[in-house]
Amino acid sequence: GGFPGPTPSGMASDLRSDLLGRDRPEGQNGSGPRTSLAGQPFHRVAVVVSTATVLLVYSLVAMRDSSHMAQEETENLRGEGALMEAGESECLGFDTCPPFPLPYKGSYPSVFSHTGTFPEGFEWGLGTASYQVEGAYNEDGRGASIWDTFTGADTVGMKGSICKEAPCPVNPQMFAVGATGNVACDHYHQYKQDVALMKTMGLKHYRFSIAWPRVVPTGRIADGVNEAGLAFYDNLINELLAAGVAPTVTLYHWDLPQALLIPEEGWFGWYSVDEKGAPDYQIVPHFLDFARLCFARYGDRVKTWMTFNEAWTFILEGSNASKAPSMPRYNDRRIWPYIAGHTVLIAHAKAVELYRKEFQPTQGGRIGITNNCDWREPATKKPQDVAAAERSQIFWLGWFSDPINFGDYPVLMKRLLGKRLPSFTEEEKALLKGSFDFFGLNHYGTAWIRNSDKPGWMEVYGEEDFDGLLPAKSRWLHMAPWGLRKLLNWIHRRYGDLNVMLTEGGWNFRAPDIEAARVDVSRIAYYADYLSEMHKAIHVDGIRVTGYYAWSLLDNFEWERGYSERFGVVYNNFGFADANETTPTTGQLRMRKLSSCWLSQVW
Repeated sequence: GGFPGPTPSGMASDLRSDLLGRDRPEGQNGSGPRTSLAGQPFHRVAVVVSTATVLLVYSLVAMRDSSHMAQEETENLRGEGALMEAGESECLGFDTCPPFPLPYKGSYPSVFSHTGTFPEGFEWGLGTASYQVEGAYNEDGRGASIWDTFTGADTVGMKGSICKEAPCPVNPQMFAVGATGNVACDHYHQYKQDVALMKTMGLKHYRFSIAWPRVVPTGRIADGVNEAGLAFYDNLINELLAAGVAPTVTLYHWDLPQALLIPEEGWFGWYSVDEKGAPDYQIVPHFLDFARLCFARYGDRVKTWMTFNEAWTFILEGSNASKAPSMPRYNDRRIWPYIAGHTVLIAHAKAVELYRKEFQPTQGGRIGITNNCDWREPATKKPQDVAAAERSQIFWLGWFSDPINFGDYPVLMKRLLGKRLPSFTEEEKALLKGSFDFFGLNHYGTAWIRNSDKPGWMEVYGEEDFDGLLPAKSRWLHMAPWGLRKLLNWIHRRYGDLNVMLTEGGWNFRAPDIEAARVDVSRIAYYADYLSEMHKAIHVDGIRVTGYYAWSLLDNFEWERGYSERFGVVYNNFGFADANETTPTTGQLRMRKLSSCWLSQVW
């Protein structure tokens, strides 16, 4: 795998209207001001399409024009603002102020090289998640999930449902009211066509998740397993292998069986505590039963497993911040995310122990967890702003990555959270340490951060903004390829020589019509430039990155945002049954986007 060949000369064209006209998001992100790059020139080269083949060689160069203020002036402007007065040279939470994270220190690349190759055996793939693509929410014995409840799907009569009469209520945190995963991409019925599509791309690795409520409707093995659900994944895996595509499986991608989270009936999900308020792991044996079922059923053919996807996201944002369950009982973000996160870490470590003892010796696979982190760059070189960035990385990635590397939480989190952060026993620390065969990492974008005297929703005492970074349609996503290289270096400095697998990364933009959505040059730019910085991390910085999975195969159900934000490299015509485009129908049409052709050239 490597970048497509050299760029033909004389084929540049101005993309200002293409990128800035279509990609500009609506509204403002509450975390800080957003400044678009309107008025600044963008250039691309070479998109040559013929009926016989697609030769796609692409480069995006984002350059500030000569009238734009110098980098140093911009840096000074960013430095204005409230600083925590904790001593003239003190940085909150640290004995010594951390150094500015390298590479790049106040000056950032705007031109990226798209030449070179990746190491032999580098793993290229695409990913999806069960609730986002499968549909068939009430077919063949599937139980209700917390995302069915969150979106207001009609789950009356389904196993585990807490809705007794339709219409079922929609959670207030659901932005796209009316959108559900009831049909989604109809992958449950169209998986054969989807696998055939993967084969046309030359795809070699496909990451998907197993829906816990589809195979164990109540989440409890004692209540029975669902053979129809198990057979679906058998058929999908066999279809993939027949097409030359290796399956990579995530056990938990956010769709918890609702029956495991009904406090009124004594089921507390990830939030269960004892009489002293400490995690009591009620759910862990049930997760292990589910994991054992999957390992035993599919492990002869599945050789890469991930226990959880983005624990930070479903734990922190699942407390009244746009993700399921967001139940009032557990919406205090000062308490419940740390209880749930602790339980998830123990469930992960015990699942890895189970796999290594009972299945890995004969099946020969590998197992890990996928954590996520978007980079936060110090807004200035001031020590307090550098410390704010370090706190963000630690509270985001270190929260779940320190325990699996070192056996315990970061010292910084212990200092700032105190008794709110649960503690591990010595036995648990030993179980956690080294509980991964590869380091799974999801990364999308970057923001600036400066020190603040307010803790903020992440409790990192920092204020973010996206000034000068190219915005996607999603409010939280801004393009800065150098952020990926900096994050990989941060991981290398903190954890050493790990086998890092990039398991998600992707881009979306505003498109007025299908044609514009399919000619997705800004998504190609994203992948080209991010892979360029990843290439530098491998070959210049000596970091062992062994794979990259783009997100996503298909446009799909984008959680609380419904179907309005498209990350797929394949366009999905959902056949919406309503003007608000919230209700897909079955028999959908897939159409490859230009980015799928570019990625095919890379791998």
